[in-house]
Amino acid sequence: MNNETYVVTTKIATLGPAGTFSELAARDFSKRFESSDVLFYPTLRRTIDALDQGAEIAVVPIENIVEGIVAPVVDRFVRRPLQIIAEVAIPVRFSVVMNHPEPQRLFAQFVAQGQCSEWLAGHASDVVTTASNTEALALLLASNEPAAALIPEHLLTNENAGSQHYAKVVHDVTDVAHNVTRFVALQAAQPLALPNHATAYKSAVVIVDDADHPGLLLEHLQAFAVHQVNLLSLVSRPTGQKFGQYHFFIEFEGHLQHSQVQAALSAIKLRNRVIELGSYAYSSSNSSCN
Repeated sequence: MNNETYVVTTKIATLGPAGTFSELAARDFSKRFESSDVLFYPTLRRTIDALDQGAEIAVVPIENIVEGIVAPVVDRFVRRPLQIIAEVAIPVRFSVVMNHPEPQRLFAQFVAQGQCSEWLAGHASDVVTTASNTEALALLLASNEPAAALIPEHLLTNENAGSQHYAKVVHDVTDVAHNVTRFVALQAAQPLALPNHATAYKSAVVIVDDADHPGLLLEHLQAFAVHQVNLLSLVSRPTGQKFGQYHFFIEFEGHLQHSQVQAALSAIKLRNRVIELGSYAYSSSNSSCN
């Protein structure tokens, strides 16, 4: 008799390359599984589409506390059935590393530039935009000229980055000291599990703009208010059909199977199509918009 025990490895897709904040989020989420493998993809779209190519989970950024919602992720919710099963909040900290005390240029990923704009405005005159944070570091390490790189703080503990002798390191140059990016774990849509009464849930939906009329948004807000469903976020996204038409991505407290949530959504479904994206545990530190 064969008594061997087989461990199933969960494949988790995330935005690459290695060393990104997305990898940190994916590694954090992977702790839920006995065995997992993190797979890297070059774009958010390909990361989500990996769910059709063998990955069980996709971990992608959905919101940054400074720059707001990640539009390509929210827009994918309208185009294909997806389910949010968890969220992970990752602190965002950047440092500048230099191979010379007076660098002539600085390598920085385009999103990182936006999150460290104040420091860059006062210290860097020649900024070279890179596709990723790890590319910025690689260009610095390969440079024979005085240069610097804007990199995530956690890369300083990376085997390749941390072992380098830098002429100067400037820690925590992020514009907002408490900068955080929220990531969500996605899977292909499937029947929703029953709520655990010991868990505080948040849920997400997309209200599809296929019946536009005056007072549409007000009707939606009133439906949530009447049934005492507390909103956590509301973001409009253009439908791409014509000016003035928008879908609404909404997160709120409660489970999709809670009676007051079902009542509010039933009222909205009388006029618009609603895509239910799932219910998942959330941190009480999330701010309310009600």
